Amino acid sequence: MVYRNHIQLIKRFCMKKFYLICFLVSLGFTQTLSAQSYNAIFSGNWSDISIWGPSGHPSNPCTNCTITINDGVFVTLDISFKMMGGSQLLIGSSGSFASALVIPTTNASNISTGHNLILNSQGGGNPTVKIVSALSSLSVTQLPSTTGYYDGVFTQNATDFSYIKIVGVRPIFVSSDGVTLPIPPTVPIFPAYGTSLPNSTFPAPFILNSNGTLPIFLSSFDAVLNGKVVSLTWTSEIEINSDHYGVERSSDAVSWTTIGIVAAKGNTTSSVHYSFTDQAPNSGVNYYRLRMQDIDGKFKYSEVKVVRLAQVLGYNLFPNPANNYLNISIGKDMPANGTLRLFNLNGQLMQEKRLINATGTTVSLQVNTYPAGVYMVRITSDNGTEQAFRVMIAR
Repeated sequence: MVYRNHIQLIKRFCMKKFYLICFLVSLGFTQTLSAQSYNAIFSGNWSDISIWGPSGHPSNPCTNCTITINDGVFVTLDISFKMMGGSQLLIGSSGSFASALVIPTTNASNISTGHNLILNSQGGGNPTVKIVSALSSLSVTQLPSTTGYYDGVFTQNATDFSYIKIVGVRPIFVSSDGVTLPIPPTVPIFPAYGTSLPNSTFPAPFILNSNGTLPIFLSSFDAVLNGKVVSLTWTSEIEINSDHYGVERSSDAVSWTTIGIVAAKGNTTSSVHYSFTDQAPNSGVNYYRLRMQDIDGKFKYSEVKVVRLAQVLGYNLFPNPANNYLNISIGKDMPANGTLRLFNLNGQLMQEKRLINATGTTVSLQVNTYPAGVYMVRITSDNGTEQAFRVMIAR
């Protein structure tokens, strides 16, 4: 009798352990479903199942998932892919080798048939795309005879389900009923002066998110010294629910002060020209940027412009050593047009800027992502003359 009772106790104990194990396995499975990870381990098209690791091909839409394009892997996005919830796409991993997500353009007639990545904030999530290092890249390549209207990176509003393209060759706003508001194809939305990330204005690591950049798209922003005042001018190519521009000034590019507010047009797909005059700039160096704010309180910043009050002859590079920015003042006696290039001591081109009507202005290069060391600045004017300068970047 004692023996039989002992056997029954063992059976009950084993059964409880079995249920516990099943519960733990089930819990782990549920967690796996809610936070799945995918890895692209070979180069190729996104839709090609063979480029993905053992975790398989990312589900579409992908909710609360982590997708990694491994170092050394180049993936071409050949479908329309939606990320939702807390999903994140990492372009690169440790940053040891170059990796990329390339989006080729199409003649698609709608979002669902284009080559695009959609960041959907439905349900309170905030999907993100992170460019891990300077060796990682996100680019939209315009193929010949393609429109590219529905190709690129879009955010999708969780309330009205409209789309805004934040990376792409033909910026558009797409309403929920499919109505598009195009702007000229020569004016990319984001980044401001190209369709490849990272760049000098938006260096890596860099994150795009479903909150999107504001639907205010600048085609130009300039700051020029006129006597004892600084004239700032800028042009927007499209504005959606924009509220105002805050003009900010700094003497060190770290601490900023708002020196003026300029009301925005609000809603337009035509070019709008704005201006503001700083009547009392600081002596020495002045940094300027725009805080572009919409009616919902969201905002983003423009690129930074630099003006130096003292008249400059020739070229003047400052600060040297540089930490965050290297500024090049172009004197009144210098050619107006040319090309500015920054090289490391191995001869690798780090940055390049085209100089147009640059006489009397200051050009700023963002250098905070470069290793400390000696670099070379070469300025080649359109008349064929060239000058070179050695500069130090410190950390």
